[in-house]
Amino acid sequence: MTKMTRILLALAVAPMALSLAACETLSETPPENANRLAWTVDTNGKQIPEDVERLLLLDRPSLMSPMPVPDR
Repeated sequence: MTKMTRILLALAVAPMALSLAACETLSETPPENANRLAWTVDTNGKQIPEDVERLLLLDRPSLMSPMPVPDR
């Protein structure tokens, strides 16, 4: 491996390692992290049908979303 290849590999792997390490924070407990993750997955899951409609150009952009805006 050349030096440039090693540098590029390190730059590609570093963000993945940091994103995995970001699950454990000092300000949130593990149950709070699990709750936040469940809330995010639930909210994203509710918006999948809208995304599919937009992808297939079946949406009506002038209408407001029927989903509530998340309030945190």
